Amino acid sequence: MSGSTAARTGPVMSLLASASDGAVVEIPAGSYREQLSIARPVTLVAAEGPGSVTIALERPCAVRADTEMRGLTIEGAGLMAGGEVRLKLSDCVVRGAATTGVGLRDDARLRAERSRITSVDGNGLFLGGNATARLSGCELGESAFSAVHLAGHADLELEDCVVSASREHGVRATEASSLRIDGGTIRGSGLSGISAETTGRVVLSGCTVHGTERAGILVGAGTTARIEHCRIEEAGGSALVVWTGATARARGVVVAGAGKNGVFFAADAHGEFEDCEISGTAYPAVHVGERADPVLRSLHIHDVDQDLDITATARPRLEGVRVSQVTVSTLPAPERGEARQEPARTLDELIAQLNSLIGLDSVKRDVTAMINVMRLARRRIELGLPPPPTNRHLVFAGNPGTGKTTVARLYGKILHALGMIEHGHLVETDRGMLVGEYVGHTAPKTTAVFRKALGGVLFIDEAYSLAPVGGGNDFGQEAVATLVKLMEDHRDEVVVIVAGYPGDMRRFIDSNPGLASRFTRTLLFDDYSADQLAEIVRNQVVEHRYELGPGTDAAIIRFFASQRREAGFGNGRSARQLFQTLTERHAQRTALIAEPTAPDLIVLLPDDVPGTPTPPEADGR
Repeated sequence: MSGSTAARTGPVMSLLASASDGAVVEIPAGSYREQLSIARPVTLVAAEGPGSVTIALERPCAVRADTEMRGLTIEGAGLMAGGEVRLKLSDCVVRGAATTGVGLRDDARLRAERSRITSVDGNGLFLGGNATARLSGCELGESAFSAVHLAGHADLELEDCVVSASREHGVRATEASSLRIDGGTIRGSGLSGISAETTGRVVLSGCTVHGTERAGILVGAGTTARIEHCRIEEAGGSALVVWTGATARARGVVVAGAGKNGVFFAADAHGEFEDCEISGTAYPAVHVGERADPVLRSLHIHDVDQDLDITATARPRLEGVRVSQVTVSTLPAPERGEARQEPARTLDELIAQLNSLIGLDSVKRDVTAMINVMRLARRRIELGLPPPPTNRHLVFAGNPGTGKTTVARLYGKILHALGMIEHGHLVETDRGMLVGEYVGHTAPKTTAVFRKALGGVLFIDEAYSLAPVGGGNDFGQEAVATLVKLMEDHRDEVVVIVAGYPGDMRRFIDSNPGLASRFTRTLLFDDYSADQLAEIVRNQVVEHRYELGPGTDAAIIRFFASQRREAGFGNGRSARQLFQTLTERHAQRTALIAEPTAPDLIVLLPDDVPGTPTPPEADGR
């Protein structure tokens, strides 16, 4: 038999027919066109090495006995094995099959090394029944269906393989099949890179999934998957999807670029992610759906527009999550370390700090009364008695600059000291941070801000702007409705304080029945008197190491007494603005002194108070 490359008919089958069971059959170099069917144990070897023998098939080759192929190229149709057949491929190519490239059913077993299955009009590799396969250093690509499809109780291991250019999934495991991928790359899939929709075992380790049209890795409903040290790059959809009822345990996973979320937890999904990194996502880095309860530990999120998108009823646990280069962070402040910047203070110290505030006598009385009720409630709980009814949400009604934010911050710390809330941090917000620009945008924005305040206080300034006069189709109504629902869902986890002008706040509370039932207590912040504003200025003077000269204090009081209390009057802000003006006028005055003394640099004079004539230029001393 010559080594000509001309097409031949029947020589390979002739060799098989004359071979004994278990024989090694060397096939001379050449191209052969015939129909193979292997019914006895045999080893087929390309006599002159890999690529020297091509066998063109019209129909799939039925492998009915243990078979080993070395260095052969099979084209036009694939290899099909069933029963308890053991098939081994080394340095082989299966290409151009009109249906499946290599298919196994029943209890068939495949071991493939350094082989390639490509350009097929079905699945590259299909396993069904109880079939098993172990592929090492192989390539599977250019398939019309999924490059690898598992069904039944099939079991597959891919080690350092490359799966590419499948029109559907790269690797898909269904029914009760098991999948293990160790190393290698899955790239260019028309759907998901890896789709695990199975009740069987799924372990992915050290592999890279790149450039998928949809999800990088999908953990389907009811599936449990372990994913370690994998990298998901440039997914067209979400990089890693954990679907309803699924569980994913991930360690050392890196997500770099995604057309949607980095990690998407659907409703009722579970998981534990540790030492993972997410960056470059078009949607929030992590989405946690309704009732999902993943643990996110030592997660680093960076270079994204938003870090977390957590739905109202989700219950994630965040431990050591870090963010950097994030435009909108919804991570709770204590998680970012903001609440740990100040040393914790005792309840008595916080009450003393409250009582040291200038003015606000009625506010201090109201807060003290609430503290007493909450102390009593805590004591009754300790004794096994039901606590008295309390409503911690408050309305702060007052003009600008009357200390509303300062009291809100102290109130949160007091509640934390009483054990009523977990952290006690303050999250300040307003209409601009809650209301979206288009339909469907407001509820996620409001939820994101609300989530930041969990365990602390959400302070909404100028809250009345959420219910503008006339109403209509303003998106503020959607923000209010979302807040009401979130307050109900998290009634024991957060305190909400709404603030604004007294008249406007009454209208705001009346705009929604849910608000009226949740905000039953209003604290009224009165305007500061002239003496109280002067005292604020005195505190600023001491803090910045200035002194008031003779008559300056009286000039300051006269200044505030002469001010018209119109809409733009800022109360405490006006006092701080006056102090800044005093220092500026003082600087202009001392600049004219050739050699100013220490008192010249420290003492503020009546002439520094606005309304007092500016002193004439002085001669240098």
